[in-house]
Amino acid sequence: MKEKLTISEMARLRRLTTETLRHYDRIDLFKPAHTDPSTGYRYYSIFQFEILGTIKELRQLGMNTDEVKTFFRDRHVSKSLAMLKSKHEELQTKLKEWVELERNVRDKIAFLEEVTASEQQQQHVMLREFPDRALLTLERPVRNNLELCYGILALENNLSERAPILASNRLGVLIPREHLASRQFGLPSTLFVSYKDTTKPPEGSVYLAPGGLYACLRCIGEFWERTEGLETLCDYIAQHGFRLAGDALQVVQIDITITDQPSEAMFEIQIPVERALTP
Repeated sequence: MKEKLTISEMARLRRLTTETLRHYDRIDLFKPAHTDPSTGYRYYSIFQFEILGTIKELRQLGMNTDEVKTFFRDRHVSKSLAMLKSKHEELQTKLKEWVELERNVRDKIAFLEEVTASEQQQQHVMLREFPDRALLTLERPVRNNLELCYGILALENNLSERAPILASNRLGVLIPREHLASRQFGLPSTLFVSYKDTTKPPEGSVYLAPGGLYACLRCIGEFWERTEGLETLCDYIAQHGFRLAGDALQVVQIDITITDQPSEAMFEIQIPVERALTP
């Protein structure tokens, strides 16, 4: 065993690269302890092992080099404890963000697997129960793809979630009940996105889609190609003893965030219904 170590020996002991040590030397973070007066060759001391280990651990905690330098400057327990607490709070925040992101990705995978496995449900009316859904809406209507693009941007910018829109089954438009009753399906619609925290809604107009029974139809095609699907649903409602109970939701399910193939584009129309009163 020896006290003086070459850069290669110190790097090997701490499982770092020699370039990492050279970088630490250049920025005055961790420098060799000894210089041979005759050769000018510099050596690390084995007694520096713990400093280098601490640097390695602080870097693993996410501290940048300036923070590490601050940690070593005039060290004492209170200061070190305060810095570790601060970093712990940052890690907790990041962990919450990653947990939310993982949950969102998991939900997206489950949704896409369900949609792609249910081709037999396409073009067939289904009756489904939905809970109350809180929707963030735009006050201005949308009539075409241009207005739709700008509207989606406005809604996304009001959401604080991570990866909220991609394959989310949460973006769509509201079709007023009176437009359904008069079968005026080409009139402007109100863009919406559902959000998860109903106690603290983001800025914008909030619409509550009431829970209950909905007549639903999944349609293949571009977003505005909805007339046939709406006709099918309205006919079904009239022929099966139902009546309209509110505004319809046209919800994007597969779009350009997922595919470049127009034949794979899909949306679902959801119309709230109730049993018609018999005379």
